[in-house]
Amino acid sequence: MVNEVRLLSSSSSKPHTMIHEFKAVESLSLENSFGTLKAEENIELNVTIGIKDAEYGWFELYDTESGGDEWYAEGGLWMNDKVITGYDGVFALPHCIIDKLNELGYDTTEVI
Repeated sequence: MVNEVRLLSSSSSKPHTMIHEFKAVESLSLENSFGTLKAEENIELNVTIGIKDAEYGWFELYDTESGGDEWYAEGGLWMNDKVITGYDGVFALPHCIIDKLNELGYDTTEVI
C-alpha cells in the first residue's frame, strides 16, 4: 500500500489541509431503492483523505483500472476534534476510509 502525506495551504494565514493519499483494495456495491445495480470484489482504489481542521475533512476514491469511470465516490467528513460525527456522499464509509481514520487517531464509532 502506497501512502503519501502532503500539506496544502493557499496562504500562510490559513490552516494547512493534511492530505493522505494511498491505495486500497475493497469490495464495492452500487445500490438504490430497487436493489443492487452493480457489485464487484477486490477493486484496487486510489484513495485520498483530506483533513482541513478539527471540524471538517473530506474523502475521494476511484478505481485505478478505469480512472474512476467505473467506481468513484467522494464526500465530507464532520468531526469534533478527533471524533468523526458524520459523513455524506456514500451510504456507508468504505473500510479503507474507516481504517485510515482510525490509524490517524480518529474515533469512528459514531459512524460505523
